[in-house]
Amino acid sequence: MNPITILAFDVGGTQIKAAAVSEGMIIGPTVAHYESRAELSAEGMVHHFVSVVQDVISKLDRDHPLINGLGMAFPGPFDYKNGISLIQGLGKFDALYGLPVGKLLEEALRANPLVKERLAPGFRIIFENDAALFGLGEALHGEGQTSGRVVCLTIGTGLGSCFLEQGCLVQQRADVPANGWLYEVPYREGIADDYISKRGVIQLALELEMDVSGRDVRDLANAAIAGEKNERQLFELFGRRMALILFPALTEFTPNKIVLGGQISKSGALFAPAFQKELASQGLRTQVVISQNTLTSTFKGIYDYVRRSNIGLQ
Repeated sequence: MNPITILAFDVGGTQIKAAAVSEGMIIGPTVAHYESRAELSAEGMVHHFVSVVQDVISKLDRDHPLINGLGMAFPGPFDYKNGISLIQGLGKFDALYGLPVGKLLEEALRANPLVKERLAPGFRIIFENDAALFGLGEALHGEGQTSGRVVCLTIGTGLGSCFLEQGCLVQQRADVPANGWLYEVPYREGIADDYISKRGVIQLALELEMDVSGRDVRDLANAAIAGEKNERQLFELFGRRMALILFPALTEFTPNKIVLGGQISKSGALFAPAFQKELASQGLRTQVVISQNTLTSTFKGIYDYVRRSNIGLQ
């Protein structure tokens, strides 16, 4: 029996991270980063996706089995089931709004002779939220293994989240927010996304009257790691603020473990202990851990999700 091979795309506003995954193993030579070109027209973006697919396939041996599917971790809002983009007014992928991206992309792939010959007869394109696929990978292969209830958070330009139980996504249930999304949780004059994100760290630094001129979150984190008192306090307060914002939603689900991923999680050691301690002080005792590799977990989550979603691959 031929191995199941899928293409995994982690699509962001600035980069597309792509790889081929076969039998759950990421094929190293195919891993690459590409510009998202999120400012292009709809036709231009579809052709760009096709060019990325063609490039990834070109890195596979010619005798490698056919490609069974393409899994796309895509930011929201998005109608994942029907492959329709609902992103509007965010300065990225605006031209795709309301369009059946999956259908258009599949048609374009099959119209490309170099790609078409490498697609299996049952080839399908599957979409899902990027944070959900990261969480699925963590629950099945990473820090979330052997834990009954897990919440995964991705912290970067915004806040992504998902809730899992026994390795399965929980998206519509009374004890989780709609779709498992925490970014809309109200806080002060805004929502969680405003405060648990890169801009949230910078805003907190300004509240503490720190000089952030010409500095980004990485610079602040490096200073904290070097032992700078003010920067260390900044990240500790960031962790405590995370707990204050998310506690009401998290306590409904009572996770055994919370896994942190995304760009800011690379500095997780600076704020994860404060986050866990503040949750415990409010009555939620859970373990907060940091993903070993957000991208690896996302690719593996995509593979498992595509395999589960495509009956022909069971």
